[in-house]
Amino acid sequence: MPGRSRTSVVLGWFLASRLVIAALGVIGVATFVDSRALTVTDNLAALNPQTAWNKWDVQSYARVAEQGYRADPGDVQGQAKAGYFPLYPAIVGALKSVTSGASFFWVGVVASNVFTLAALLLLVYGLTDTWDLASRAVALVMMSAGSFYLSIPYAEGLFLLLVVGTLVATRKGAYEVAGLLAGLAATTRAHGFALIAAPAVACWLDARVPATRRWLRVAATAALFAFPILVYFAYLSRETGSWMAFLSRQEAWQNPSPYPFRAIVGLTEHPRWIAGWIHGATWFLYAGLLIRYRRRMPLGDALFCAGALLISTQQLSFQGIYRYVVPLVPLTLALARDRDDVRRGVIAFNLVLGVLMILAFVTWNRLTV
Repeated sequence: MPGRSRTSVVLGWFLASRLVIAALGVIGVATFVDSRALTVTDNLAALNPQTAWNKWDVQSYARVAEQGYRADPGDVQGQAKAGYFPLYPAIVGALKSVTSGASFFWVGVVASNVFTLAALLLLVYGLTDTWDLASRAVALVMMSAGSFYLSIPYAEGLFLLLVVGTLVATRKGAYEVAGLLAGLAATTRAHGFALIAAPAVACWLDARVPATRRWLRVAATAALFAFPILVYFAYLSRETGSWMAFLSRQEAWQNPSPYPFRAIVGLTEHPRWIAGWIHGATWFLYAGLLIRYRRRMPLGDALFCAGALLISTQQLSFQGIYRYVVPLVPLTLALARDRDDVRRGVIAFNLVLGVLMILAFVTWNRLTV
C-alpha cells in the first residue's frame, strides 16, 4: 500500500471527524441549557472552544499540572486530584512552562491532537497491512462515541499512543521496549495496568526466543513495566502520604470501596439510573465483541482487553465506558476485519451514543459521566 495513501486515510478521517465534533460542540452549547448556569450560552460565546470543552476532568488535569497532588485535609477538591494519573498533566504542564502565556487548555488541545495523530499513523503503519484494513480501523476509532476525548485536554490521546506503541513494539519482538511503554500507559490511565499482558505473554509464547532466555526477557519486560509505576507510587506517597491514594481518593466520586464488577452490582442497586444502563450497554457490547474475537487475536492482546474491561467495572456505575473502550486497539482491528453488517451496526451505535455524549458533555449534563 503506498505510504501516501495510508497517510491520507489518517488525515482525512482525523480532520473530518474533528470538524464534525467541533460543530456539534458549538450546536450543543448554543442550543441546550447549561446544567450548571441554567442558561443557554449566547451564539458568540459558543464559538469559543473553551466554552464547550473546558469542563469536567479538563479542569482537574489542569489542577494536577499546576498544583501537583498536595492538598489541605479539608480541601475535598484538592484531595480528589490524587485520583488522576500523572503522565498526561505532567507532559502538558512541562509544555506549558516553555510557552509564553499559553493556557493549560490550549496546550492540552494541541498535545492531545498530536498524540492522537501520531497514534493513528503508528496504527496504520505498524499494525495494518492493507489499505482497506487501515481505512476501516481508523474509521472505527474516529467514529467511536468517545472519539471527542482524543482532541481535548484529556489523557485519552496519550493513552491511545502508548497502547499502539506497545502493540507495535510487541509485534516487532522488542518486548522490553513494549514493557516500558506499557508502564508509562499505567501512569496515564488505570487501564494501562492490563497492558503488560500483551508483551509478556507474546514473549513467553515466542518460539523464536530460546526457552532458556524467555524467563530473562519476560522478567526484564516486567521490570521495565514496573519502573515508571514505582516512580509514580513513590511520588504519590511523598505528596499525599499514601502510595494508594489513587484508589483511596475514589470516595470523591462516591466510590469509596472499588472492586471488580462493582458497576454490574450497581445496576441492581440503582435500576433507575438511566446513565448506568446507557453506559452499561456499551460495556456489554464490547465484552461481547471480545468474546466474539478472542480466538482471532493474540492471547496477550485478548487479556489486555479483558483486563481493561474488568478495570472499567470497579466504579459504582458504568461511567465513561464509551471512552475507555476507544484505546482497545486489538478489538478495533478485529472489528475492522469482521463482516460489513456487524461493523456498521457497531458504528451506528457509536454515532448515536457519541452525539448524545457530546451534547451532554458541553452542557455539564451528568449523563456524560
